[in-house]
Amino acid sequence: MIKYICSNLVDIKGDKILLVKVRDNEKYYLPGGKIEAGEDDKESLVREIQEELSVELDPVRLTYYDTIIGPAYPDIENQVELRCYMYDGIKEYQKSNEITAVEYIEMNKSELIAPAVNILIEKLREKGE
Repeated sequence: MIKYICSNLVDIKGDKILLVKVRDNEKYYLPGGKIEAGEDDKESLVREIQEELSVELDPVRLTYYDTIIGPAYPDIENQVELRCYMYDGIKEYQKSNEITAVEYIEMNKSELIAPAVNILIEKLREKGE
């Protein structure tokens, strides 16, 4: 059963993907977060990226990529639905206090990455992206 529905940013540079870490979590996951009542995917993503990375996204430039369903992290007993969007043009970001780390992680470092994000990475590889 899907417990969490999130809107997330997929930003890839070469063989690396932009990921964030919060609190004491061991694994990295996609920037973004839970969609709040009354928000659509893009509104949620614009709000979350502003909160997490201090970047103001133009919702018109967000491009839907895919929806991934997989184990939530760190709540792996439940499923998460990641509604993934790409955005061209993020040059700089500044992590907020709610983010412990933000960096481009090599996509082959699966041990560092949350399970649902690893599913996305596998799809990216299958599509040759």
